Amino acid sequence: MATTAPTCCGDSSEPVQIEIASPGQDTSAACCGGSAETATVATGLSLQDATKGLDADRSTWPYLHSAWLGATETALPESRPWHSVARRGDDVAFLPGFVFDAPSLVDVDPRTYLGWQPASGESACCSVTSCCDATTDVEALGEEKFFPALVLGSPIGYRSEAVSSVQDPLLLADLVDQVVLAAREAGFRSIVAPWVADLPANEALLVALRAHGGNIAFWGEENILALEHDSYEAHLASLRSRKRQKIKADHAKALASPVEVVRKDGQELLPLVGRIAELTSLNRQKYDGSEGPEQIAALLTSMIESGADVRAYLGYLDGRIVASTVTFRQHARLFIKWAGFDYDAIGERSGLYFELTFDRPLRDAYEEGLEALEPGPGADQAKRLRGCKPRAVHTALLMTDAKVAAKTAELQDAFGESRREALGAEVADDSVTGRLLSKFRGSGKQAEPIKPIQPEGGCCG
Repeated sequence: MATTAPTCCGDSSEPVQIEIASPGQDTSAACCGGSAETATVATGLSLQDATKGLDADRSTWPYLHSAWLGATETALPESRPWHSVARRGDDVAFLPGFVFDAPSLVDVDPRTYLGWQPASGESACCSVTSCCDATTDVEALGEEKFFPALVLGSPIGYRSEAVSSVQDPLLLADLVDQVVLAAREAGFRSIVAPWVADLPANEALLVALRAHGGNIAFWGEENILALEHDSYEAHLASLRSRKRQKIKADHAKALASPVEVVRKDGQELLPLVGRIAELTSLNRQKYDGSEGPEQIAALLTSMIESGADVRAYLGYLDGRIVASTVTFRQHARLFIKWAGFDYDAIGERSGLYFELTFDRPLRDAYEEGLEALEPGPGADQAKRLRGCKPRAVHTALLMTDAKVAAKTAELQDAFGESRREALGAEVADDSVTGRLLSKFRGSGKQAEPIKPIQPEGGCCG
C-alpha cells in the first residue's frame, strides 16, 4: 500500500512515496538510500504466538508481563486477545491489544475518555465525575460507532505501551501502521490507547496513532519517586521540616495502632489471595475502580505462580487481615498496585494508609538499592509531600469512521482540559503535545499515515 511520508533527512516540499509492507512482505529501502530489512508485522495474535522469543521481563511495567496479560483473558472473558508483533532481524516489538465487541468495564470503554458516564454510575479508575459530563453528546453518536473497540495495552494494568527489544521508534511505527490497517479491515470502529505514560519510549506510539488520524488528550497524572539518596533516612532528611514532621507523625500513629504490619512475598501469598482481593475491591469501590475481587484474584494468582516478584504489606488485627498493599518489583523499580482496608475494623484515621501504601515499600526499596518507587495516581498531594513528582498520562483515540472523528476529538479535548483543571495537574500541557507536533511536517492532523521523522542522531548522524 503506497502512501506519503516526510523524508527523515531534511525538509522536502514534495511527498515521498513509501511502501507499507503487508505481514511477511519484505519490500523497503533505507531512509538514506541503500536497502534495509523490512519489519515483518503480524496482528491479531494470541498471547502464546505473540510472545514467542520475547522476554516478557523486558517490559517497563509488570502489567505487560505475559502472566498478567494471560490472566487478563481470564479476568475479562468478554474480551478477545488481539496482540501484534513487528520483527526486523533480531529486533522485536510487541504491542498488546484486546478487542471488546460490546461495552464492558468503563475503564476499557472508549466513550469514557470523551466524558461519557454509564447510567449505572460506575466510574473509571481515578475518575473525576464532576469535571465534565458529555454523556448526552456521546450517546447521540451511537454505541455502534465505538464497538467493536480495540484497546491497546493492558486492561486492569492501566498501561498502553509496547514491549521492545530495542529502542527503535521506526520499528514501533511500522507496527502501528499495520495494526491500524488490520483493525480497519477487521471492522473495528475505534482504537484506543487509554493510558500512555509520558515517557520518551512511548512517543513513537502516540506519533504513529496521531499520524493515522488519532487524537491525543490529557487523561491524568501519576506519581513517581526517583530514589536519589543513599537511604530512606537520607531521603527523609532531604524534605522540608514541615513535611518531615507530617510523615513522622503518620508513622508514630501507625506504630501506636494495634494493627501489626507484616510483609509477605511470592508463594506465601497464595493462601491469602482471596482476602487481599476482597479488601482491594472494597477500596476500589470507595475510591473508583471497576475491577472486582474475582478479577483481582485471577491476576494476583497468575503473577505469583509465574514467579514474578510480588510482595504484600499486610495489617493483622486479632489474627485477621484488615489492611493490605500489593506491590510488584520490575527490574530496579517497585510498583504499588493495589491497596485495601477494612475501615470498619481500623477506623478512618489509623495512620496505616501511608504506612502500608508508601512508607514501608519506600524503606524496602532503599534497602534493596532500587532506582524508583512508582506509587501511581491518586492521593497526589500526600504523595508529593513525600517527594513524588508528577508524570502525565495521555489517551490516544482513533475512530475508523471519519464522519464522527472530528466530533469525538472535540469531546476528548474538552474532557481532557476539564480533567486537567479538576485534578489541578502540575505537568504543562506541552509536555507531550509540543514534542509530538514538532515531529510532523506541516500543520494540523495528518489524513494519511506517515512515518515519524528520524530522532536526533538517527540514520543520518
